[in-house]
Amino acid sequence: MSNKKVKIAVTVLVALVIALVSFGMGFLVERCSSNRTVASYEWAIKTIKDNYYFCDPDETFTETSLSAIAEKYLDRYSEYYTKEEYAEVMKSNQGSKSGIGISYQFKKDEGVYISKVVGNSPAYKSGLQAGDWIRSGSVDGKEVTFTSSENFSDFIAPIKTGEKFSLTSVDGETYSMAKANYTASYTSYSTSTEGWTFSDSLNGGLELCLDIKLKMPFLPDGCAYIRLDQFYGSATDEFFTLIEKFNASNCTSLILDLRSNGGGYVSVMQNIAGAFADGKSTLAMLSRDKKGREEKFYCKKVTDKNKRVDKSVKVFVLANAGTASASEALIGAMHCYGALPYENIFLSQYSDGYVNWLYPTNEGAKNAQTYGKGIMQTPFTNYRTGEVLKLTTAKIFWPDKTTSIHDRGVTLEDGCTAVPTEWEWTKGDKELQSAVEIIKSR
Repeated sequence: MSNKKVKIAVTVLVALVIALVSFGMGFLVERCSSNRTVASYEWAIKTIKDNYYFCDPDETFTETSLSAIAEKYLDRYSEYYTKEEYAEVMKSNQGSKSGIGISYQFKKDEGVYISKVVGNSPAYKSGLQAGDWIRSGSVDGKEVTFTSSENFSDFIAPIKTGEKFSLTSVDGETYSMAKANYTASYTSYSTSTEGWTFSDSLNGGLELCLDIKLKMPFLPDGCAYIRLDQFYGSATDEFFTLIEKFNASNCTSLILDLRSNGGGYVSVMQNIAGAFADGKSTLAMLSRDKKGREEKFYCKKVTDKNKRVDKSVKVFVLANAGTASASEALIGAMHCYGALPYENIFLSQYSDGYVNWLYPTNEGAKNAQTYGKGIMQTPFTNYRTGEVLKLTTAKIFWPDKTTSIHDRGVTLEDGCTAVPTEWEWTKGDKELQSAVEIIKSR
């Protein structure tokens, strides 16, 4: 059994959010006090030995605190949570966020690179986009030029909820916003003539709203684009609403963007897979635990034709090295029941400059492939204390029951199509435009 690996920090969430990834990308959480009762310790050890995929039943743990055991003995996707931490995780996964809603990185001599903007967040509403480079910020009339990631974080952190501030890009655009509590949206929809997203409803929750800046004139007639960021919150309802719009527009081809979608809940994946399963409750994925016991997960049976993607529709998927877990399972399901041939999977092929910057030691470098996470996690609750262990419990297989992409990913060797791109995200999304040109050429 290998110790938990130290992961390279690719993005930093400015939003005050902790993401539970029961079937997605995970990250470390600050541990609570090690002062636990003997009963709590015994519960944890038994839970790990009974359920943890990589654990030998005779494994001996020398640490005494649960946090230390999780850190030293468990894989990077398994986590320990206090009752309070887990409550925050669940709240976040339901779509309840706080902050401004961005992920970012810093590049010397370039500025703060915005790698993600959460739908319906303050940053999104300000017009900030993934691919923007931020030079400086201003609050209370004081401007700060960003010279490091820490410098940017130190600027953002003290700002209070509701307090207005602005960020200025390297090309001179200014984005004004304030920290806020908000409900995240996980999808968007575009054609050559219109764009739609989900925003706050007067009655609470989210509603579909016209967003003209999402229009993509470079899309061919009859083609629609749907972006799916994660498998959380209202993603299921949003997705089916957009499929209804897709069918009402009589579109004949669909580009589904799963780039940097690190996963989420299996149940949401099953629901969305159902849109491509021709109204059948077919197998979406299979799991096998360490004892060889299998569990089958089926696609949602979608009886409403308006919420299904017809077999005649040409479907294309965009993916990259951040496409993981539930996203990879969805790709597998779509491929296995004929909705998605390998050649219609477009993989981001980054420039050497980007890869060398992101992975300066080349350790863990991934390019022109999906992430390769084919294992699932299950939360176990100590009902006396409310504390939770999220453990890797099974390996995932595609509906053919033999294909596992764990530690491999979906690659060009499978027959997928490479899309060269200089950077992960660019203003105007040049990579998407390149993929569209390939689609047109076919």
